[in-house]
Parts: sequence; structure tokens; C-alpha cells
Amino acid sequence: MYDVIIIGGGVLGCAIARSLTAQRKTVLILEKELDVGLHASGRGSGIVHSGFHHEPGTLAARLCVEGNYALKKYAESRRIPFAQIGTYAVATDETQVPVLERFKGWGDRNGVPNLQLVPVSHIRRQEPSIHGHRVLYSETGAVVDSRAFIKSLLNDALRAGAHILYLQEVTEIREEAEAVHVATHDDLHSAQRVVNCTGVYADRLAHSMGVGLEYRMMPFRGMYFTVRGAGSPMTQSIVYPVKEFTSPVGGVSVSKTLQGSVIVGPGFFPTVNREAYDRRQTRLKRMTTWGGQQVMWKAVIQNRRLLRLICQKDTMAVAQQNLWNEASQVIEGLRLQDLSPSRRVEIRPQLIKTDGQLVDDLVIGTTDRSIHVLNMVSPGLTCSLSFAKWLTDRMQDSRYGSRFNPSTLASVS
Repeated sequence: MYDVIIIGGGVLGCAIARSLTAQRKTVLILEKELDVGLHASGRGSGIVHSGFHHEPGTLAARLCVEGNYALKKYAESRRIPFAQIGTYAVATDETQVPVLERFKGWGDRNGVPNLQLVPVSHIRRQEPSIHGHRVLYSETGAVVDSRAFIKSLLNDALRAGAHILYLQEVTEIREEAEAVHVATHDDLHSAQRVVNCTGVYADRLAHSMGVGLEYRMMPFRGMYFTVRGAGSPMTQSIVYPVKEFTSPVGGVSVSKTLQGSVIVGPGFFPTVNREAYDRRQTRLKRMTTWGGQQVMWKAVIQNRRLLRLICQKDTMAVAQQNLWNEASQVIEGLRLQDLSPSRRVEIRPQLIKTDGQLVDDLVIGTTDRSIHVLNMVSPGLTCSLSFAKWLTDRMQDSRYGSRFNPSTLASVS
């Protein structure tokens, strides 16, 4: 019997496994694919956020700033491809400047180092393509090779004694007084505790144990484009229109990659297929099954941006146009034809309540012997190391004994 079974081999599952084995716990990871990091955490942009856009005093603010520092140190120590290229949040006109001022104050209070709020003219030498009124610059914005990061976390855990089984899709979790039993298609495993880190599938496993019934997962398919063409505008950093930090499903950025190219994205469309990496698959599923998704329709009706997205066709041309509309506001001279479709496609899980409200906060559901990470602190990649430490410290705390207390587990302290 293991101390802990972790379901899901994304960045969160591997980070938690690493943290638990450092506490000398016996750990088994169950992964339904042939490798780790094949879904959300390994498919995104690899952006490492600074933490200036989180309200001070929140768990998200603390974990983002701590996670940024921890990830940088970890990447350096393991020689994982990592580049601290800086982030620019851009106000395109005077009406958006108060948002930058608020973020500057938040970032200072959160401990983000050396934030600078300056006119765009002050950064012309470093970033001649950025267009706007004022910018908030954070030097700690970075990009990392997310797949290499996840693999390194796993290897740390394995060297410390963890085990991993691939092609093990969980079919049932049965909780008893002395243990929890996890069934896959071809085996049965037992542990003292189980941690559900399955991302876009987290609600399904939680619901099977009677947890989080007031929540549903709403998947969004995100597409990226590469900036190409002679004379195309470039950036050496990560550039966001400031309004994108308040986007309900994550903001559009223009970012330099570790390979030296520049990508724009993600352009998100809601879908009901949780692995709709193929655009044709997305369209078919949306046409045939959206009608029965009452919770999703409630979310769409309450959010104008989602309503606009669902009314549009999920095509490459529409995604290209939408991304250009946003990116061209902050990158001068960017043309629609400069955006070339990228192979980079991600599915982002968005938790919603059954009344249709989108959930931005951390949501953890528990039973006596299980933890279900229904909604991760955003941004998940940046916070992975700090969140794993935060969670496993609470699992280790003698005050909790062998049982989990949902109210204390989810506390911010």
C-alpha cells in the first residue's frame, strides 16, 4: 500500500509527487497517456508570470510570486531551457492607465521586484515594435520549456522512490475507513490518500466520489499563431494588452519563444470535447452536444465575451482575425498575413458553477482520504512548485492527522 496515489501526470501531479517524496512518502502516479505532460501543462506558451496582476493578500498572489522565483532557481539548477525576457503590460490609451497603476501597486505589495510604469516612448530602444500609451514592465516575466520542466519534476520524484504507471485510466475510486482503492482498466491500487490532479477531467473523478457536485468543467480550445514574413514586427519579451489580464479564460499575449520565434495566442473557443486538439473534432462536437449543456449555456449568457465566441465559427481564419485584433493594438505594424498557424494547441479547463458563474479562485474538494484539485491557482505552471509545497505541507501537518479537514486545507495561511 502506498502513502499517496496521484492521478494525473501533468505539472501539478509531478510537482506534488516530488514534494511528497521529499517528505519520505511512498507515491504512485497513475497516468492515462504514454508520457507525462501531454495535455494542458505541456501544451501552453510556457510563460512564467510575475504576479503583479493578483490582489495582495490572496493565495494566488503569494504562490505566483513564490512560484516564479522557485521555478527560475529550479530551471537554473537542472539546466532546463529558461529565459527571463520580461513582461510588458500595455495600456493602449489613457483610460487603461488606472489599471496599470493598480497593478503596479499590487505588484509592489506582492514583492514583485523592480516594477516600472513608464510611457511607451521610454522603451523604444529595447522594444521598438510596442505600441500604446504607457507600459508596466516586470523583469521577472519569463518563458520555460514546460515539457522539460515536467519531465525533470517526474525524474526527481522517481529518484526519490516514487513509481509511475502509464496507460492507466482510472475507472473507479472506492474509499474505505482504512484506505482508498483506485481501479484502472487492468489493476487495483491502494493507498492511505489519493490526490486528483487530472485537470480537465478533475470534476468527473470528484463527482464519482460525491465531491464538487456544484461545479462543472468547461473546456476551451486555444490556438496559437507564429509571426512570420520579411519585415514582420518582433518582440524580445512577453507583451500583453492590459485588458487581457481580466479575460475570463486567459489573456492573449505576444511572446518570444525559447526557439527565437514570436507567437501570438491563445485564441480560445469553448468546446465540449476535453481533448479537441483537432479543429474538425471541435466543430462536430460543438454542433451535436452543446444543446444539452445547460450549465455551459448559463455561463455564456452571463458573459458577453463568451457569447461572442460561441456565436463565431471555430475556424482558423476567425481565430487568426480575433488574435490579430488584440495583438495589433500593442504591436505596431503587425499585419493579419503575418500570423501563420502554429502546431501549438491547448485545452484549458475552466471551472464553472452550476448557476453559470465562472470560477477564478482555487477550489479543492476533499473527503476523508481524497483531495480533488478542481481549480488550480492561476497561472498553474508558474505556481506549480509553490502550490505543491503549500498543499503537501498541509497534508503533512500533524493537526490534520490521517484525515483531511476541507476548511483548514483550503485556508490561505
